[in-house]
Amino acid sequence: MNYEIDDDDSENLFIKELLERYIAHWRLFIISFVICFILGFFYLRYTPKMYRATSTILIKSENNGAMSELSAFEDLSIFKNTNREVENEIEILKSRPLLENVVKKLKLNIQYFSKTKYSKRFVELTKNPPIQVNFLDDSYYEQALNFIVTILPEGKFDIKDNEENFILQGEFGECIGSPFGDISIHPDFRILNQYIGTNIYVNSAPLLDVVERYKSTIKIGLTDQNTSVVTLTLTTIAQDRAKEILNCLIDEYNKDVIKDKNQISANTANFIKERINIINQELDDLEKNVEFFKSANSLTDLPSEASLMLEKAFVNEKEQLAATIQIGLADYLVDYLKNSKNDLLPINLGFEDRKAVTIITRYNEIALQRNRILRSSGVENPLLINLNDRLLDLRKSLEQSLLNLKETLLLKIQSIKSSDAKVNAQISSLPEKERKLRDIQRQQQIKETLFLYLLEKREETAISLAATVSNVKVIEKAYISRSPIKPKKNIVFLTGFLAALIMPIVIVFFKDLLNTKINNVKELKKKLKLPLLGSIPSSPEDKTLVTPKADRSILAEAFRLLETNLDFLLTHSKEKGKTILITSSIKGEGKSFAASNLGVTLGRSGNKVALLEMDLRSAELKQRMDVKGKKGITNYIKDESVRVEDIMSNMKGFKNLDVFTSGPKPPNPAELLKHKRIEELFSFLKKEYDYIIIDTPPITVVADTLLLSSYADLCVYVVRQKYSDKRLLDIPKTLHQEKRFASIAVLFNDVDFKKIGYGYGYGYGYGEKRSINFLRRILNRISYR
Repeated sequence: MNYEIDDDDSENLFIKELLERYIAHWRLFIISFVICFILGFFYLRYTPKMYRATSTILIKSENNGAMSELSAFEDLSIFKNTNREVENEIEILKSRPLLENVVKKLKLNIQYFSKTKYSKRFVELTKNPPIQVNFLDDSYYEQALNFIVTILPEGKFDIKDNEENFILQGEFGECIGSPFGDISIHPDFRILNQYIGTNIYVNSAPLLDVVERYKSTIKIGLTDQNTSVVTLTLTTIAQDRAKEILNCLIDEYNKDVIKDKNQISANTANFIKERINIINQELDDLEKNVEFFKSANSLTDLPSEASLMLEKAFVNEKEQLAATIQIGLADYLVDYLKNSKNDLLPINLGFEDRKAVTIITRYNEIALQRNRILRSSGVENPLLINLNDRLLDLRKSLEQSLLNLKETLLLKIQSIKSSDAKVNAQISSLPEKERKLRDIQRQQQIKETLFLYLLEKREETAISLAATVSNVKVIEKAYISRSPIKPKKNIVFLTGFLAALIMPIVIVFFKDLLNTKINNVKELKKKLKLPLLGSIPSSPEDKTLVTPKADRSILAEAFRLLETNLDFLLTHSKEKGKTILITSSIKGEGKSFAASNLGVTLGRSGNKVALLEMDLRSAELKQRMDVKGKKGITNYIKDESVRVEDIMSNMKGFKNLDVFTSGPKPPNPAELLKHKRIEELFSFLKKEYDYIIIDTPPITVVADTLLLSSYADLCVYVVRQKYSDKRLLDIPKTLHQEKRFASIAVLFNDVDFKKIGYGYGYGYGYGEKRSINFLRRILNRISYR
């Protein structure tokens, strides 16, 4: 019968059913835990440990003083490019030229491997390789090379290819010719004896491939957007090598910065050197002219009477000298702008015009910035194009400024010459030769002054070259994390535990999801809203029929309970001969099993029972019930001379149970069931028997069952656990809706009561205890609190 469960207990029952569903697969959980633990163990055992190397540097901006006054406006987002210089330096740190220098210096493109003793796995010798291979030809940077070096006694070694084919033999330290080019192999004598007879696998990767690998591996970025502190991070299995790589990268970057800064001073030094050579030659020519002029004209000193006028002339000459020096410097720089292809301009030449000095300084700063960005980006970079345009504008502005300066100085010299002409007119009485000598001496003095000036600037430039420092301060040198960042034991074991727990749950879930069979009574009730007549437990293969009178098995008790439920459902039928039709959706659901055992149970209770085998196409009752009747229902329908007593067979040991077998298989069973003799048969049986049980064929196969529906007081629809398809339950639902039978009830067959925990430690038969495992007892206590 249908029993309702209170809503308060439904949640507890649902939890219990859910737990029992998964606990029933406890072996799957144990297997999953074992597999996941083994996989986690081998993962930790054979996965290389990854460590993180970190270094921190401070990039000092060259215009910190100028920006300090603007720092108050940073919060207003007016100056958003304050860290643009730092970002440019980061791009330079990531550039390929720097990484190429690091790879070449540390020989990162050459790797050494050996095989483990038992597992024969390749293990990289990163810390202390027993040998170092030196390639004497740079062409090896462009190709991938793989070979084996076998260490032999007495300082010798063999070189083999990857298939261990012998190539040549050599001695440590000597240069040998090989198919890979000229090489020399140097051993580490501290550990060499440990590797005698061992194969060392040498792998040389192309330089560009190694650079690209480290370019993607080394992470460089600002620690904070408001600072100029940059963090360099490298994750690798080689701890010592990682520290060397980061420290070497910082050193190469410092060298590059200093080299860029020295370009301006170097160009200035070259400019001064060229000018000193030119002026030195001109000064030698002037000195020779003075010597020749004095010796030719016998001149010694100026007359004392011209001392005052000469003093005034000296002042004019001094001013003219200073203006001439400025014109000479302007001419030299204009000539340099026209003829030199160098991007950087000489500085600290002593221009009195501050505008020209400012333009030169700004030009060199932008040119230096442009050159550094050019090495790490393409020529189509918008920032690079902008810097080129600004350099061109500054170059034109400087040239125009120098021309303007020269014109101004020429006007000044003309004014000085006009004043000097008056002085010369006053000293016109001086001998003409003495005046010519003074002109020559004046040119000599100009050249000497310019020569001494350039010598002083050359020393200043040399000092600036020696005093150049990098704008990078190393805050923290590269250091390695103490514990490996991957794999982490806790995470691996936690992941393994969760995977071991989740995988069986997923498997069971999808198994239930894809299962189209009826698995339990609750599922049957939910799918089919019909009265539940009872549940028949699973029985052994040899126990297909309830036979002994004192049978106290679960199967016997189930059919006794079924008899009680039948009395309740058939209370509406007051007449004798209550007819029960038993059918199912498909073959194999146990309708014949249910019909035969129900007949035996009703007969044992003192009721006179007629068991009809109306499945004319497949006769099973005769063998199941062990009866020996020769004629059956088919003979009765076809031959009117055959009486009901002729087809009736009494089962041995059951005097109240008569079995009516189907008889010979007819060609047209459906037509026979429409015969009037069927009506006569049921009329006779209803008068003579208390119960009439009809075993019919599956209702989805043929229409025979529906032809007998008019004779049935109750239709028992058999559904078998884990055999009947859920989709076929629409058939009894439709029969009930269309009222094809007077009454329909469902019989749940082949139920496994051991898995559902039926009762409080009792079997189906009251008083028969059965063992309940520990987990099931716990679930029972939780469910029924």
